[in-house]
Amino acid sequence: MAALLGEIGGNGRVVAFIDLGSNSLRLLVARITPAGVVRVLNEAKQMVRLGEGAFATHQLQPKAMERTMETLCSFADMCRGYGVEEYIAVATAASRDADNGEEFLDRVREKTGIDFEIISGKEEARLIWRGVASGWEQSSSLRLYLDIGGGSTEMAAASTNHAEELDSLKIGCVRLANMFPTGEKPVGSKVFENMKMYVRNAGVHAFRRMAKLNIPQLVASSGTAQNLAQITALLGHGSNAPDTPTVLSYRGLCRCVKELCSRSRAERAELPGLNLKRLDVIVPGAAILQTVLEEMNFDTAYITSRGLRDGMVHEYVERFCPGARAYTNKSIREKSVLRLGRSCRFEEAHSRHVCDLTFELFDSARAIGLHNQDEEVRELLGYAALLHDIGIFIAFSNHNAHSHYLVSNSELLGFGEREVRFMAALTFFHRAKPGKKYSIYTELDDRTKALVRVDSLFLTIAEALDKSHSGLVTSARFIRDKKTCVLEITCKGQAPVERSRLVRCEERLRKLCGEDMRIDFHEPAARVF
Repeated sequence: MAALLGEIGGNGRVVAFIDLGSNSLRLLVARITPAGVVRVLNEAKQMVRLGEGAFATHQLQPKAMERTMETLCSFADMCRGYGVEEYIAVATAASRDADNGEEFLDRVREKTGIDFEIISGKEEARLIWRGVASGWEQSSSLRLYLDIGGGSTEMAAASTNHAEELDSLKIGCVRLANMFPTGEKPVGSKVFENMKMYVRNAGVHAFRRMAKLNIPQLVASSGTAQNLAQITALLGHGSNAPDTPTVLSYRGLCRCVKELCSRSRAERAELPGLNLKRLDVIVPGAAILQTVLEEMNFDTAYITSRGLRDGMVHEYVERFCPGARAYTNKSIREKSVLRLGRSCRFEEAHSRHVCDLTFELFDSARAIGLHNQDEEVRELLGYAALLHDIGIFIAFSNHNAHSHYLVSNSELLGFGEREVRFMAALTFFHRAKPGKKYSIYTELDDRTKALVRVDSLFLTIAEALDKSHSGLVTSARFIRDKKTCVLEITCKGQAPVERSRLVRCEERLRKLCGEDMRIDFHEPAARVF
């Protein structure tokens, strides 16, 4: 959860966007104005191979971590030189698959101050699509957006504004190279066909779903695709080849593969256009791209340099630049939350009322100094409030545990893993006091534990104040009466159930507000007949 610095000032804010992939580490530093104008100050890319040796062992390897840490320290120094005010940093397949991924990112945060969010494969696919589509010709028809990473391959069947299918395959050029090492000799046709067969089997369900959509165009956005296009162009046109080819034909790719596989490692290194840092992964990358083209019946791939990092920038502008924001459309985060809630047949009116009360408690508590949490935490708390009761879909008994499970294990697009974990914890603790007896609590990092202790109380109070699901409580806010903290409750009718339920929160309220706090419960007088 990135800490936002409030509304962007008139001169803009300097923001660093970092994408830590399994193969490459990318940085973009930009000044962003309130109107959403993005001025790039610097870009950097380093192939750190974080996923090298990690996919078979489920452990990031010491040398790979050392290379990555060294580059990140360099990036952090560069960012300080530009006066970066905020980091938006995501980590993908290598970090999310490795058992020590979070531990490594904790060390990164301690040493560099950069706080990475691990994102799911589908979220990665969605951000890549947003990044590419935002710089591509507008279209209402579907395209297949493809990105071959080091540890995974992302696919999105989408128009410019709507994604029909999002998928992430556990196939990447580094992962495949670990499984099928090419060595020093030429790559035999049988080895290459075995690579393709592995890709075909791993992606069979995704390929079938996508093929049914009859997608007319494929756009490939990875460094692997760009390098293959460059090699192919030089093979076909020599020195007259374009510097940045935008089209790669299936026939051209087959010629390129034949040339790559026929050479030893040393001879491959001499091939014009080949990025030497991709020397050991270019053949596996070609196997992935060729298989996708064959399975999806494409004879051409359009090539772009845009990708995940551009999607991060695009969504940052949408979310935090009032001058550029389109207010008519719900955000992908809200759509994703509502989709989950409705699929679980949640009681939407009750959930929205609890959300409104939670926001009023959060805002008023902040106004009188009970906490200083930012707007992004507030947003996540609101989504948790909407989803707090979805566990009833499984069973009413212990439904907070069921809510936690559903939030934790659903594909909530637009959120990082830490954000999902935070929201899931809030849904659990709306019916329980956070403490060491719950592993859900003890497994959180210290900052998130502190947030959960406070924010789960706001949600617990809000839920108690609509226990009858009647909307009787119209307002709940914290105020100061001289030095005393007061929770002021306003009702439109007699609310005995809500009053009784609120008593259960008093002990936790006194810890937040002080022993001399009080509750003022304003109900209209009972009618006498």
